[in-house]
Parts: sequence; structure tokens; C-alpha cells
Amino acid sequence: MEQGSVQPSDSAQKVRWSAEEGSAPGKGGSGGGKGWVIALGVIVLAAAVLIAFLVFGSEAEQKSASEDLPAPSQAQSVSAEPTAEPSPTPLPGPAVTAEDWFAVLNGPGNPLPEDFDPQTDAIDSAGYYLDSRAVEEFFAMHQAAQDAGLQLKIISGFRSAQRQQQLYEQEVQVLLGQGLDQAAAEQQAQRVEQKAYESDHNTGLAVDLVPRYSQTKNAETIVQTPEYQWLSEHAAEYGFVLRYPEDKQEITGVEFKPWHWRYVGKELAAFLKEQNLTLEEYWQQYLS
Repeated sequence: MEQGSVQPSDSAQKVRWSAEEGSAPGKGGSGGGKGWVIALGVIVLAAAVLIAFLVFGSEAEQKSASEDLPAPSQAQSVSAEPTAEPSPTPLPGPAVTAEDWFAVLNGPGNPLPEDFDPQTDAIDSAGYYLDSRAVEEFFAMHQAAQDAGLQLKIISGFRSAQRQQQLYEQEVQVLLGQGLDQAAAEQQAQRVEQKAYESDHNTGLAVDLVPRYSQTKNAETIVQTPEYQWLSEHAAEYGFVLRYPEDKQEITGVEFKPWHWRYVGKELAAFLKEQNLTLEEYWQQYLS
């Protein structure tokens, strides 16, 4: 070794090693650098885990909250379906069947069988007749009205099919004379005098009653009489009902006839009066 050369000091050598390799040998060497790298990695990993926990935890809470809410479609379907009201239950009717003779039903478009032929008895000396099975009750009603100081006059009872058809055709002619065409006249006549077998008078169970002093069948006049008022209150007690009420014309197909009383038996008459039913409505609700 030459004497003129200068040996580097230990401190200078440490500075050069530190700049080139990061640490001095013998004092931890490269192991010190690796420790810092591992520590930094642990910190990054922990941060990533924390972020993932925060993100996914928030999504889970939102999902749980949304599942607790009712689905819109379910809420709408509940509100869109109102509770149905139960249909009214008809009151129990009397023990009457379609085969009972006093419950027979006919009318415009609903004729009796052509062999229908009731047995009748006279109910006055003028030649008016009624089904023999209803005569006793009619006489009782007539007498009760007389006892109440009222005088009833019979103007019609049982009619044969021939007589009924004659009355119907006469009514058609009257309407033709008023300017109606044939079809309209025939249709309108059915509301006044029905065709043969379609009139209640063909059953033998109908009777037309007016005050004895009455000269015509005028509905407005008759409804104001004490005779009509008495029959409206008491006729059902003897098995008779007003066959064609004013407020049921569209149901019966016949005009209001305050003189037309029909025998249906005491039990059925009381029920029809109490429930404000026509014979057509009773058939529809209880016998059809």
C-alpha cells in the first residue's frame, strides 16, 4: 500500500452505503427495508377491509330496510279491491207452491193453457162469476165493507177466452182510431185489455169493484173514495190483493187499475201486502 493514499473514514463509508443500498451492513442490512414494506402492506390491507365493511354493511342495511316495506303492487291491490256487500237474503215466504190454484200467474206474453177452465159460481144477480173456491171469502169481504157503511159494485168477474179476445180487439180498434199504427195499437192494448188467456180475469180469481155510485172506471176518482181506501186496508184479510198497483206497471205490464182485486189466499195476500210485492215479483223471488 502506498503511504500517500488516504483511507476513507468509517463515517464516509456509511454515508455511501446508505445512499446506494439503504442501510449500512452489520446494522440491520436489507432486513430493515423489508420490515417497513410489510408494515405498509398491513396498513393498506386493514384500510381495504375497513372500506369494504363500510360499503357492504351500508348496502345490507338498505336492503333490509327495503324488505321491511310492503310491496307497492300489494298495497295497490288491497286498496283496489273494496269489500263486497252481501246480497240481501229474501224473507221466508209463505208455504205456497207453483201448483197452488190460487197462485196461478198469467199476464201479457204469459198466457194460461188453452184448456184452463175454472169452476165458477155466481157472486151477484147480474151474471158475474168467481172461482167457486174463492166465493166464500169474497162474500165475507163484501159483507164487511157493507157493515162499515160502504157500498161496493161488481163490474166484472170471470171472463171466457172468447169474451176476453173480443175486448182486446175492441181496444186495438180504439187505439187505431187515435192514430196509432197496428203494431203500436196491439202493444198498447195489452196494457189495458189483454189477449185471450193473458188476462187475470181468465183465471176466475179476479173481480172488479167500484163504489156503487161510480159511473166510470176512472183511476184518479176511485183512489179518493172511502171504498178504495177500505179495500186497500182490509182486502188482504180476506185473501184479496190489488193486482195492478200504480208503482209496479213496468213489472206487471198492465196499467194502474185500482178497481181490480185478485184472490191469492189469506196467507199469501198478507205477505204480498206486507212486503209490497206483486204476484210477478213473488213468482220471480220464490217460485221460479
